[in-house]
This record gives sequence, C-alpha cells and structure tokens, in this order.
Amino acid sequence: MVEIAAYIAGGMFNEGYSAVLKKMQLLDLKIGQQCNNFAKGADKERVTRQNRRDSFSSKEARTARRLEHQRENQFCEESEGQLYGPGIAD
Repeated sequence: MVEIAAYIAGGMFNEGYSAVLKKMQLLDLKIGQQCNNFAKGADKERVTRQNRRDSFSSKEARTARRLEHQRENQFCEESEGQLYGPGIAD
C-alpha cells in the first residue's frame, strides 16, 4: 500500500494530475469531462507558477551578482585608486 502511494506521489510530482488520469485509465475507470478539465487546469497552473518562480529567482540572482560585482569594483578603486579615466594621463 505504501509503495503504491509512493508511486502515485512521484507521478504527481513529476507529471502533475495527468499521471493520475493515466493511472485511472489503466484501472479502467471512466474519466469524465470535469475530471479531465480539472487535471489540465491544475497542471497548467502548476507550470505557470513554477515558471514565475524561476524567472523571479533568476532575476534576484542576477541582481545580487551585479551588486556584488559593483562592490568589488568599488573596493578595488578605493584601494588602488582610479587606474583609467579621462584626464589621468595629463
């Protein structure tokens, strides 16, 4: 029983509710229109939510890397002085 539950949970994690529909079909259960619509909608929401999370986290990571790079440049400029720029060679 636990093994079956683990397979169902793994399928839902990887494939969403479409995995449940496949299992229902294998058991020769009748899948109604309402069930099919729910599964498609839930899977679509799950993918949309994850894409939103991915773009947000990657935006945060890019911002953090850019700020860290700016801090490093500012530290080097303060410790070594400005190495290039207009009027330095005069």
